Parts: sequence; C-alpha cells; structure tokens
Amino acid sequence: MRVLVAGSTGYLGRHVVRELKDRGHHVRALVRDPGRLGPVRDAVDDVFTADATDRAALSGCCDGMDAVVSTIGLVGKKSGQSCWDVDYGANRNLLEEAERAGVGAFVYSSVVHAPALEKLQLVRAKRAFEQELRNSGVAHTILFPNGFFSDFDEYLDMARKGRVFVFGDGGFRINPVDGADVAAAAADALTGDSGEVEVGGPDVLTHEQIAQEAFRALGTAPRITHVPAGLLTAGLALLRLLTPSRVHAVVEFPLTVLTHDVVSPATGRHRLADYYRQAVGSDSAGGTASRDTVAPRTE
Repeated sequence: MRVLVAGSTGYLGRHVVRELKDRGHHVRALVRDPGRLGPVRDAVDDVFTADATDRAALSGCCDGMDAVVSTIGLVGKKSGQSCWDVDYGANRNLLEEAERAGVGAFVYSSVVHAPALEKLQLVRAKRAFEQELRNSGVAHTILFPNGFFSDFDEYLDMARKGRVFVFGDGGFRINPVDGADVAAAAADALTGDSGEVEVGGPDVLTHEQIAQEAFRALGTAPRITHVPAGLLTAGLALLRLLTPSRVHAVVEFPLTVLTHDVVSPATGRHRLADYYRQAVGSDSAGGTASRDTVAPRTE
C-alpha cells in the first residue's frame, strides 16, 4: 500500500514510518521540517512538506495514497498553537484532503480513555476530531494508546540525579506502552476492518514502581520522595487561572495523568523496564543513541 504518515517526525510517527516500511509499504512523510526525519529518513520513500494547520498547504499531499495514518497532536509538545488548531483543526484539514483524494482508509492515533482526562481541553479537541472521522464515511480506525514510554523519560532523568519525586503515595497506576506496539496496531489497521482499538502496555505499574524501575536500570539505590497530590491540584488551578488555554491545555494533560489511575487493556508486548535498560545502555556506550531513535526491529 501507499501510505501517508502525518506527524512522522514525532515519537510515534517515527515508529509508524519504520513499521510500515518493514512491512513493505510505500511511505510518504508529511512534515513541516524534513530535517527532523533523522533516523527514519531511510524508511521514507517521498516527503511532502507542509504545516497541517494550513488547509491550502495540504493540497495534493494525499494524491496517489491508499491510506493515511495520522499521529498529529500536541501531547508533550510546546507550541504557539492551541490543541484546537492542531489536534482538531490539523487532523480535520488532513481528513478533508484525504476525502478529496479518494483515500481508502484513515488511521488516527488519539489518546487513552480515562474519566479524569475527558474534561481536559486537549482531550476534548481529540474527541471532536474522532467524531468528525466517524461521520466522514471514510473507512477508519481510531487508536487509543496509553501514555508512551517516552513520557516517562523524566523518571529516569530524575533517577540519574539521585532522587525521584512522585505524587501522593505513588500508588496511582498506569500501563504505558511502547511506540512500536502502537505502530504495529496502526499497521494492522490498514488491512483490517474499521474499528476502535485501545492499546496499553503489558505491565500495570504504580508510579512508585516506575521510579523503582528507573533506579534498577541504573543499578543505584532508590531514593523516592512523595509530594502531596494536593499541591499539584492547586498548581493546576493556578495555571488555568494565569495562562491562556493554549498554554495550560497542553501542560494539564501530563500532570493530570500523574495523579489518577490511567489503565488500558494490556495489548502491547514491550516492557518499560527493558526500555529503561536500553536507554541506560545507550548512555554507557557514549550517548551515541537517542531514546527517540527508532532502529530497525529484529524478531
């Protein structure tokens, strides 16, 4: 198949590009900056350069494509644009272009379902696009991945400095998922029936356990400090009061995840402990590999 990957320079997008190429698909990358393709440039057959928030700039990006996979979103990113510009608007623009070009399938990676998250602006923007996609008539699959392994790099970074801070008693649970597992689900969706798929990692961990895994990967004694969860709640309320929506809408998502249970069906096969060990091994090898690097997979 000929597949357009939108958001192909991000953590998940790079995994999707590599997975599709490994399966023999022709990959077109939709990017704002081709230079950021980095380690997956060799897996890209052609590049279309455009900002997806600009509807006119997307003209022709889907021509000749059989399918689109979109990983466009603001989670974990700093931007002058709002989640309604990107998570909703950019994806809507892309869907309109896909419809115009007669693309046969559209796969969208959204965000995990969790009661505490549904009221957040970023999640509301994603849910609004999901409904646009359902109403479009285009054959589609919506993925609902849990937090990515890369979202938990901060625990390893804190452990390197000697102490990890967790909120409350550290007992809030999550089963983060590897981008490779979500990419595999996206690739599977291209040849399957339309549907909605929740994707979580194989291990449900408390935040305390995640901190312990970070220290274990480093081979150092755990030093974990518990911060009252109420401090974060108060800080978020102040942030919402003092900053515009485009600022706090992005920040409030990861901070809310830290103080609530966020658990998905365990469908992935990669483990966070292995991800941490690989990251520490890369450091020991001289820092030549980045945690955002996507290497060819071997089975």
